[in-house]
Amino acid sequence: MDGNIARDVTRNRVKHVAEGYTNAKGRAVAGLGGGFQFCRLSEEPLFRADGSIRPDVTFAQLAEFVWFAETGTGYTGPADSLLLGVHEGRAIYLLYNGILRDKSDLGGNVLNSRTLAVLDEALPSFDGPRVVYGARARFDKAKLARLRITFHQLPYELAVKTWF
Repeated sequence: MDGNIARDVTRNRVKHVAEGYTNAKGRAVAGLGGGFQFCRLSEEPLFRADGSIRPDVTFAQLAEFVWFAETGTGYTGPADSLLLGVHEGRAIYLLYNGILRDKSDLGGNVLNSRTLAVLDEALPSFDGPRVVYGARARFDKAKLARLRITFHQLPYELAVKTWF
């Protein structure tokens, strides 16, 4: 079977069903409504059998995965920013693979006072809820709640979140 059958054939068929089309006799056929997303799967899973993230997974690859898991939509944001974007009033961040050029325990992949300041700088006027994915958080649940941050520890909570 053609490797592009989903992109070239199936996508058009689903689009016609949703939006409508003109048939071979020139008659308009109304669409049924709704919509769809075309998503491409990675060639290899992001997670190993033990649940850890494969060591060769890039920030951009994980950003796409996190965004889709969090929003159910395709990611079109930057591949080099800890702020993935804002979706339905929530700012979504990813601390992974030294995005802050610092893989030490005091920064980079850990949510602490220093990385919190960087999150604030990335979206200075935002005061809505934030979702942060990272290796660990140095704040207790009460402080995270006061900061309106939902923290998801990588890889554990992301792997669990994907098993619907």
